[in-house]
Amino acid sequence: MIARLLKSNKREYIKIVQNATKEAKEDLEALGLATALTIGADGKYVDKVLKEYNPVTGYLYNAEADRKRARLAEALITAALIKSRNDYHEELRKFANLWHTQTLQYGETMVDKARLDTFKKNGIKRVKWVSEHDNRVCEECKERDGKVYPINAIPVKPHYRCRCWIEPLKENGNNGK
Repeated sequence: MIARLLKSNKREYIKIVQNATKEAKEDLEALGLATALTIGADGKYVDKVLKEYNPVTGYLYNAEADRKRARLAEALITAALIKSRNDYHEELRKFANLWHTQTLQYGETMVDKARLDTFKKNGIKRVKWVSEHDNRVCEECKERDGKVYPINAIPVKPHYRCRCWIEPLKENGNNGK
């Protein structure tokens, strides 16, 4: 079951990376910048990102998938011992929620990483932090809104489900090269 979920996630992450790369290129083109260079929006790229430590979640994707695999096995064994249909369904619901949360967080990670890598490959040197402008934005994100960062010194998103993003900045009429 976990193997199928991982395979399904990977297919979806590839689509997410392809879309994020396309949107990043559109952002660059809106600034009048050429976008000849692209990242490899494929399974190898997704695997590379998933192997990196995620500072927002605080774990590695595959290690967390293994932990969830063990949690599911434990839940199924425990629920079977209790022999309660409701307990069984409750354990499956908990697992599904955990898996959904991880999948969603890493989808967001894929978007952020693909955009950043596309900007870097196209010579962007600085980016602007952009926050949503509503009552759900945390204080830290409000403080970062509109701030400019060197592309290699962008702060980590301060929390899970952060809705902030980065935008490329045009420098001196070119990509900053």
